Amino acid sequence: MKRVLLILVFLFVSPAAAQTDGPKQGEQPKLDPQVITRQIETRIDKNMTSMTGLVEAMANNLGQLHHLRTLCFGSDDQKWRMVASDMMRIEAPENPSYHRQLIRAFNAGYYAQKDRNQACTQMVALDVAALSENGRRLSVMLGDPYRER
Repeated sequence: MKRVLLILVFLFVSPAAAQTDGPKQGEQPKLDPQVITRQIETRIDKNMTSMTGLVEAMANNLGQLHHLRTLCFGSDDQKWRMVASDMMRIEAPENPSYHRQLIRAFNAGYYAQKDRNQACTQMVALDVAALSENGRRLSVMLGDPYRER
């Protein structure tokens, strides 16, 4: 996973980020892509431990992705909201309280990213890459026929 993220980091980070000179007056300091990737992974892992189950974690992950996608592609893009809606319909078809819990997890993820990112930047691309990998891992675990329900 780290190799994939590092490759994405190097694709999205501008050549100026590779310079070793310190920042000039008025510039922001250049950030190390490996450090940024570790920070993002740590934040996602910490968030995962606060979830009560895999489906709730996936709803939260989709909420985060939804905000980032609308940030970069506009508010008309509802791809991840629709995916989350379909997932909730499958996972909680006749359980309104569990359905509400999943909606709360989705909204918590959305607002966490809204507080963190207000513009589509290279950091958003790094977040999307990490969240996508996290979603992939969650989907593999959710597909396990022996998982706890």
